[in-house]
Amino acid sequence: MTRSACPARLTALSLTLPFALLGTAPGQSAPTPSRTPPTLAAVRPAGLFPEAAAPGETAWIYGLTGVPAAGQLNVGGQGAAYRLDRDSGWLAFTVPRNAAGGPQNITLRGAPQTLRLNVLTVPPGTAALLYVRPEAVKTVQAEYRGRLQVLAERCATRCPQEVQATLSGLSAQPPPTLTPVRVPVRGATPPAAAPLAAPRAPQLTLNALRATTLTQLLSPAVRGAAAPADSICSALAGTVPAAGLPLGQVLTLLELVFAGDLQTDPTRVGWPDQAQDPPYAKAAPADVLARLLNLRSAGGKGVTIHVLDTASAADDPFTYSGQYYNVSFTGRSGHGRAIGQIAQVVAPGAGVTYRQVCGADGTCSTLKTVQALCAVADEARRGGRHVVNLSVGSPNPTRGLELALRELAGLGVPTAASYGNRDDCPRLSPGDRCNHYPADWTRSFEFGPAITFASRSLRPTMLLSVAGWDLAGRQLATYNRGVGNPGVLTEPPSVQAPGEFWLGAPTFPYFGTSFAAPVVSGVLARWMSCQSGVPLLPLVTASDQPPIAPAVSNACP
Repeated sequence: MTRSACPARLTALSLTLPFALLGTAPGQSAPTPSRTPPTLAAVRPAGLFPEAAAPGETAWIYGLTGVPAAGQLNVGGQGAAYRLDRDSGWLAFTVPRNAAGGPQNITLRGAPQTLRLNVLTVPPGTAALLYVRPEAVKTVQAEYRGRLQVLAERCATRCPQEVQATLSGLSAQPPPTLTPVRVPVRGATPPAAAPLAAPRAPQLTLNALRATTLTQLLSPAVRGAAAPADSICSALAGTVPAAGLPLGQVLTLLELVFAGDLQTDPTRVGWPDQAQDPPYAKAAPADVLARLLNLRSAGGKGVTIHVLDTASAADDPFTYSGQYYNVSFTGRSGHGRAIGQIAQVVAPGAGVTYRQVCGADGTCSTLKTVQALCAVADEARRGGRHVVNLSVGSPNPTRGLELALRELAGLGVPTAASYGNRDDCPRLSPGDRCNHYPADWTRSFEFGPAITFASRSLRPTMLLSVAGWDLAGRQLATYNRGVGNPGVLTEPPSVQAPGEFWLGAPTFPYFGTSFAAPVVSGVLARWMSCQSGVPLLPLVTASDQPPIAPAVSNACP
């Protein structure tokens, strides 16, 4: 969820291992495991361990030569001192307390420019979430402690002491209990997903692990051994307690010792998003949208909009207090419910389904979000037209979330995601990157031939990053992420939409990119009720034009 329109924690991690995960294609035999450990020559010149770490945790650069044994580096725009770790020969640094969340560039004279650390933005004690290939469940459960203990033995004299302590703590735990990601529906048989076409490298075996060091495990030849994903929805999931242990190390080490058999995320995937005299105060959303977007007729018939947020079909326990322009308010109810109401105003003919993935405190579950997306995928395979609204977000790219969204995109289901609000980027310095996922994946979800629009070459996307459009100024709203933060780096949004509405009785202001996203969800539903595919929704920035072209919002009679 995005913090633009209200607070809801949806946090995630993505290491640079391939996103592939879950098994061989139907009819293919499993590859013969390699019993030859990687050689030191295969280790890349320089890299990071772990590739994710929270502020205050230690990270290391390995494989560097020709740089001083102590000095300064930058994590995004934040400075940090580094030192030589005598046990490993790696350069150690502490992630700055004020480091920006998500992927941040590591800059150090003499180091490659490709080093990037995923700064975790989750509370201490957040557990690790595992996705395990169905074929690997027995291996993971039988060899869980054994593999960790073997690596601990290999690390006893050649790894940083912090890593040795993490391995010791992990290996003392029992193997995790695993349950299917896909929630079974009574009486329904989930259709098989088409496998992704990707080569599969040999899997790491326990025997190979006994002859391998941690540095060798970091070799691209081993780390690239992740299996192509049939479907994230076919995985089994479990949690590993990380209290007292650095979460980034836990996530990285588990992926290394089970290369190709499992992938990891933090269990928290983000939060919902939440901004002087307000424009259109207490005006009905239908009146505001009719005036700004010139909506005609009741569109969206035959399309289902799936709102993954704080609301279930029965209730929405989330509440929020704050200030909108010069209006203070307390106890504003709901977030997901308001999003569904806005989508319904835009597309009155569409059905709206609520899937509760966030709790009353605004904490969103990674696993619940992935499970909800898999449930939408199952519905899409059974027929009908579907749109997903994700007004939630996090600085950290969550692996399971991206895999599930790609599965939906392959089924023709588009997603409208909130771009993120200005309070995602508080106190950031020039050079820091202000990230917000899933919105920042929008370009990687583009498809098809380029289309010329306003002298620009653009392509449609199955994942729309929706920024808020100021109703009074008719321009990019000041509550959007990155606005008013000079020097802070952000990905641009793909489209703007009005994001300020008054709802309820008595009426409360709902504002931010969270509430711009359902406008686009509704526009997508309107389009899909009579048109094929998804429309091109470019970022219109001219103040004399509506942010969404009437030819798109009124594409159906």
